[in-house]
Amino acid sequence: MRIARRFLLLCALGWWLGGLTFYSLVVIRASHQVVGNHTKVGFITQKATTGLNAIGVGALALMLWNVAASWRPSGSWPRRGLAASWIAAAGAHAGVYLLHGRLDAMLDFQARTVQAGAPFHGPHELYLIATSIEWVAGLVYLLAALMGWRQEDATSASPSSAP
Repeated sequence: MRIARRFLLLCALGWWLGGLTFYSLVVIRASHQVVGNHTKVGFITQKATTGLNAIGVGALALMLWNVAASWRPSGSWPRRGLAASWIAAAGAHAGVYLLHGRLDAMLDFQARTVQAGAPFHGPHELYLIATSIEWVAGLVYLLAALMGWRQEDATSASPSSAP
């Protein structure tokens, strides 16, 4: 079960964090080059981020499973790092979800414009900050998981841990 948990977690983190990275470095830039209009690009990115946010929920669930399965009362740095980075990523992701809904409500999908008078810029900036926080927290989580697994494997392989 340990290998399955780790494999699923790595796949989910790769899909989520890799997706966020690809989205920010490639999709946004390509959308601006093709569409050219900042407002219209938002309608493309709205669809992409809806999918990324759903992937994030699945990844966070697997991350929490790993925290629970790796938890030991001694609380070494990797295990505390897992918990702290999961809390940061989950909190930021909750903010992303709330802001995404708020931003969606400001969009006029038929006219492909932001509704007149809608305060879009401020919430969008908060959305970008929250997304950056969850991305960094996800990378910290990955590092803590790898370090924790290394300790876990070393402990389970040591002769003193044999029955």
